[in-house]
Amino acid sequence: MKKYTFPLRSVAILRAHREHVAREALAAANRVRSALEVSLNAARMCLNEMEQLRSAGRSGCFRPADDIAFFLAYRQQWATESDLCQQLSAATAQADRRRDACIEANREVKAIERLEATAIAAHRAAVGRAEQAEFDEHAGRRAARRKPFAP
Repeated sequence: MKKYTFPLRSVAILRAHREHVAREALAAANRVRSALEVSLNAARMCLNEMEQLRSAGRSGCFRPADDIAFFLAYRQQWATESDLCQQLSAATAQADRRRDACIEANREVKAIERLEATAIAAHRAAVGRAEQAEFDEHAGRRAARRKPFAP
């Protein structure tokens, strides 16, 4: 059987590489998103603690300087939490775009794989037909060389 070489092998290699790069980019985007989720949860917990401290602090005597400092810290923490929310939504959108790119790259690889499978099947069928024709020709020559049976 003659060895088969896929004419689009270089395209298949390039698409496989693009898929690999897309998967790595998706993994990186997911890592960033996960890190932002952890940071956002920590910021929200800090805000909840600050709110509880502020509520608990109102039961004692009122100190305006402490209250102003606490309010400024609370506002800073709230701005940080808001910023983290925006970053998380941007990271989620980026991860979604990367996921779509990864899916598209995978589709391109699968298309080349289907083309290669079809081409290999056609090659095997052609080689099988050629071998069968060669066997038929060989059998025909053998039959032609035989001497007829004489009674």
